[in-house]
Amino acid sequence: MKRSPFNLTARCAILLAVVLGFLEGKRSVLAAPQLLNAVVAMVFDSPITVDDIKIQTAPVEEELFRQFGREPSLLQQRVNEVRQTALETLIDRELIINEFETQGYAIPDSVIDEQVKDRIRRQFGDRLTLTKTLQARGLTYEAYRKGIRQQVIVDALTARNVNSVVLVSPFEIEKYYQANLESYQQEERIHLRMIFLQHDPSNTDIAPRLLAEIRDKVIGGASFAEMASVYHDGSQRESGGDWGWVEKSVLREDLAEVAFALKAGDVSDVVVRDEGSYLIHVEAHRNAEPRPLEDVRADIEKTLLAEEQNRLQKQWVETLRKKAYVRYY
Repeated sequence: MKRSPFNLTARCAILLAVVLGFLEGKRSVLAAPQLLNAVVAMVFDSPITVDDIKIQTAPVEEELFRQFGREPSLLQQRVNEVRQTALETLIDRELIINEFETQGYAIPDSVIDEQVKDRIRRQFGDRLTLTKTLQARGLTYEAYRKGIRQQVIVDALTARNVNSVVLVSPFEIEKYYQANLESYQQEERIHLRMIFLQHDPSNTDIAPRLLAEIRDKVIGGASFAEMASVYHDGSQRESGGDWGWVEKSVLREDLAEVAFALKAGDVSDVVVRDEGSYLIHVEAHRNAEPRPLEDVRADIEKTLLAEEQNRLQKQWVETLRKKAYVRYY
C-alpha cells in the first residue's frame, strides 16, 4: 500500500481547522471558510473530508467540550485523538466500500431511505430536529445520508466476510472461564429474611418488645416467614420478609455486620436503631466462590465471539489495505 509522508502534527492542524459547533450554539473558533470541508485523505479516488470526520465525532466532541472546555490544551489533545481514530476508521470504511463496488454488489436507494428514516426516528425524533442538529454541527443532510449508506455497506460486507464464519467451541468457552475465574468471583452471600418494625414516636419500646416475643416464638419453632408476613413493616411482607440471596454491599453496613455474623439457621437478637427495630434470620450461607460456568456461558460466548470477529475484521481490512492506494493530505 502506498502512502505519502505523513506528519501527525500537520494532519492534526488540518483537522483542527474546523472545531465542531458544540452544544448551545457554540461556533467554530478556528474555522477558515476555505477549510470548511477540506479533503484530508484519498482512498483510491474517494476523498475523505472534514465533514466525513465530523459526522463520526460530533457527539463525542460535544461531550469532550463539556468535560474539558476550560482546559484548551487537553481538549485539543483529546479532539486530535478522536479525529485521528475516526480518520483511520473512515479509511477502512472506504476500503470496504471499494471492495463492495469492485465485487459488483449494490444496495437499492429504498433500503438506504428506510435506514435514514429509522435513524432519524430513533436518534432525533423528526426531520426538523435532525436539520437543526446538523446545522448546529455545521453538517449537511447529504453528508449525513452518505454516512448511513456507507455504514449499511460496511455492515453488509462485514457480515458476509466475517460474522457468518465465526464459531466458538465449548472448549474455548471453558478455557476462557478457567483463565478468568477471578472475574466471575461472587462475594460471600446469605439467604436473608428480616422483620422490621417502625418505632412509635410516642413509645419506642413497643417495637423491640414485640420483636423479642417474635424471636422467642421462632426459637420455639414458629415460622419466621409467617411471622414476617404478619408483622413486617416493609415491601417484603407478602414474601415473608424474604430478601433472597444478598451480598454485604446490598445491606446497610450496621445491619450487614449483624447478618453476616450469623450462621445458617440463626436468628439475631433484636437490633434497635433510631428508625425502628430489626430481627434478622439467615436461612442459608454461601462462601465467596466463582459463578457456575453455566451461569456465565452465554456472556463468555459473546465475549469470545466479539474478540474473534474483531481479529478477523482487522485481518480482512489489512488484506484490503495491502492492495489499496491511500494518500494523506
